[in-house]
Amino acid sequence: MKIDKILSNKIFQSFIVFSIFRAIYGVIIVLMAYFLSQKYKLSIFGSLPIFIISIFVSKVFYKKFKIYFNL
Repeated sequence: MKIDKILSNKIFQSFIVFSIFRAIYGVIIVLMAYFLSQKYKLSIFGSLPIFIISIFVSKVFYKKFKIYFNL
């Protein structure tokens, strides 16, 4: 019915995969930035490169997920 039509929509499927990916990836990046900043005694600006690099890395990973899940 209407729910089946929504669930079979490629845009909706892509949104769900992206949301799950960003939630998991975001937690990992924040934890990694926290532990690296604690280990090397970095300020908030010292962990900024980690977040900037993660933007580009997440784009690469998400493109591979889209191909893998055929979205």
